[in-house]
Amino acid sequence: MKTREKTDSAASLQEDGGATRPQKPGLSRRSLIGGAAMAAGLLAFGGATAAFGGETDRLRPPGGQDADRFWGACIRCDRCRAACPLAAIGVEGLTPGIIGARLPIMDFREGYCDMCDGAFRCIAACPTGALTAFDPYVDKIGMAVVDEAECQLYGISGTCNAPCIDACEWDALSLDENGRLVVDEKRCNGCGACEYVCPTSAYRNYDASNKRGINVEVWHG
Repeated sequence: MKTREKTDSAASLQEDGGATRPQKPGLSRRSLIGGAAMAAGLLAFGGATAAFGGETDRLRPPGGQDADRFWGACIRCDRCRAACPLAAIGVEGLTPGIIGARLPIMDFREGYCDMCDGAFRCIAACPTGALTAFDPYVDKIGMAVVDEAECQLYGISGTCNAPCIDACEWDALSLDENGRLVVDEKRCNGCGACEYVCPTSAYRNYDASNKRGINVEVWHG
């Protein structure tokens, strides 16, 4: 009987270099269903917190434009911000509420996104998939919008060397026949270079204005 028991026991083991070890069980249907349910739950939680937190006007890093997914997956690890070579990623304060605190946001007053020549270091650094694949020719971080009340080209003097046009690597900015700045919405991907170099805030710092002549806003197109 003991010999038979040993034989039956050995049949359930794998030989590995003379040693035996139990076979690893495969994923069961219950495990797969449970994993899918957990993923769906995280997305649902992300959608609820995004709505509660007022996710309406926040610019997220490349690949973070799906608010439900972003809120459900981001763990505020700060790795995307640390990976950004141009300091274009900042962190959210308490303005939108404690739920949104420490979430990464784009800060085009400190830097701009050069897309890392396609490497997207922020996306590569994200450990949870909160930042997904981003195509700068199709996807948008946001959209550049001209503020006619602030842009020097729309002012009384109408003078500005328009550094924003030279800064845009996507040929999304130009001057119309009246010398006014216009944005090509098909080309603009919200990289923020135009906002970063805009001199308007420097011209008007005497009135404590933090506005610039062109600002990147959330794109709902």
